[in-house]
Amino acid sequence: MLERISDEKLNSLSKDAVVLIYNQLFDSFIKLSEDNKAILEQSEKQQRQLEDLQEKLTILIQRKYGRSSEKSSQIEGQLSFDLETMEVLNEAEKLVEDLDTDDDFEEEEIVVKKKKHKGKKQEDLEGLPKDIVDHTLSDEKLSELFPEGYKRLPDEIYTRYDYKPSEVKVVEHHIAVYASKGKDGKIVKADRPGKLLRNSLASPAMVAAVMQGKFVNALPLNRIANDFQVRGINISRQNLARWIIKVAELYLVKIYNAMRDEMIRSAQLIHCDETPFKVVVECKTRGPNAKCFMWVYHTSEKYKSRDIYIYEYQPSRNSEHPREFLKGYSGILVTDGFQVYHTVAGERPDELTVAGCWSHAKRKYAEIIKSLGKKSETGSAAAKAHRRIQAIYHVEHMADVKDEKAHLEHRQSSVKPLVDDYFDWVKDTIKKADAGSSLYQALNYSLNQEQFLREFLNNPLIPLDNNDAERSIRKFCVGKHSWHLVESTKGAQASAIMYSIAETARANNLQPYEYFKYVLQEFEKSECDPTREQIQNLLPWSESLPDECRSKRKTQEQ
Repeated sequence: MLERISDEKLNSLSKDAVVLIYNQLFDSFIKLSEDNKAILEQSEKQQRQLEDLQEKLTILIQRKYGRSSEKSSQIEGQLSFDLETMEVLNEAEKLVEDLDTDDDFEEEEIVVKKKKHKGKKQEDLEGLPKDIVDHTLSDEKLSELFPEGYKRLPDEIYTRYDYKPSEVKVVEHHIAVYASKGKDGKIVKADRPGKLLRNSLASPAMVAAVMQGKFVNALPLNRIANDFQVRGINISRQNLARWIIKVAELYLVKIYNAMRDEMIRSAQLIHCDETPFKVVVECKTRGPNAKCFMWVYHTSEKYKSRDIYIYEYQPSRNSEHPREFLKGYSGILVTDGFQVYHTVAGERPDELTVAGCWSHAKRKYAEIIKSLGKKSETGSAAAKAHRRIQAIYHVEHMADVKDEKAHLEHRQSSVKPLVDDYFDWVKDTIKKADAGSSLYQALNYSLNQEQFLREFLNNPLIPLDNNDAERSIRKFCVGKHSWHLVESTKGAQASAIMYSIAETARANNLQPYEYFKYVLQEFEKSECDPTREQIQNLLPWSESLPDECRSKRKTQEQ
């Protein structure tokens, strides 16, 4: 046990003993200092980890329960006026310089109430069938009211919607049978219509109604079956599912394959995305958490092609799936940062180019701002990054997209400096960010994707983001929240075919129900063996489609 040395005893110690005690004390002090420093560093590290976890938890809560809007304050128009100096300022030239300031980015959502323009009600009614009902007074009543005679003025008109619930009836076909009176025993039957499905009550109109309900209106089959039951029609959910699968396998897969071939042949740019869902059969074999994926590929007239959506069911997210789907395609893939697309493009660098998504980069900062606020250190840095990307979008939208040469020149002269400034800022800021923090991850995403995020600067056809693909997959995501599970692989494949045709039909301004019904009627006539020319005439963009298939109004954005 250590004892305190008195001053008298200390003074009596030799010089060597005092030096020895001093050195031991000094070594102990150094050791304590180092231990204290290590404890402080460990404490700071744990504090940072705790703050990172709190940030991530806040962001997860925001993703789960918060508002999904990414709107922020709008940057002013292309030109602004300084009324004091009477100078006209071109923002495209000033934005890089302005972004270097340390001003906090003020994000606010601006809600603009759209004024109804004149004639909006008439536009809504345009194309709908109209019944005119006259309301007049009898001659006797008019004579009584106007003994000196009258003249008729323009009618007062008011308009109301009318609605009749869908009607289901049984159509019983009687096929005349004729027998010879002679001894030859000859029997002849009258011509009979084709059968859509053998030994089934399904008709083109009935199956089209089920397709409309599930793949356009996102109703699960059990709800459709219940609705039929309320009307006195007993069709089980299993029968409805069987109709969908059989019709897809026998008929609509031919339309689906022709649409895919057209996309691969003609498109210059394809948006790609994928979303998980569960298939009961896969869960039984691979475990309850097994995920399958619905992939979507979308192109449109903006990319010098038909407007086509192709959904493809696959049991995994492996690169083999886009590799197989994109065989024969040469052009641009616009994607998020998912590596499999980069892998496939890397195997065919002369044929495939991957362009990244600025919306994904911006979204990571928006999540931090919404979760932590702009006043926190992390939120402030995220706000500055968000502001820089917002400026890139703003200046990009100043371009004349109809003139490809002018559009590319605009990107090189006005947008590229903002992109360069953004990546310079990211490379400088990431050095100060804590590894593992939400800010670090957001910055690191941009750095890892820099090559692909810059790709739009080289080609005026490439958009800044992959939002088209996200809109494309949205319909399937809305549907899966209703039905949650797909029971079989065949059901998942049929769903991919149905969603592809439904969304492509809507994009080509068709009425889905009328189009489904017409296509199935034509297949019924050809008894499932149409020629290539007949298939081409049934595609959603075919000019051979009858007028009743076409929507009478412009398709709203999906």
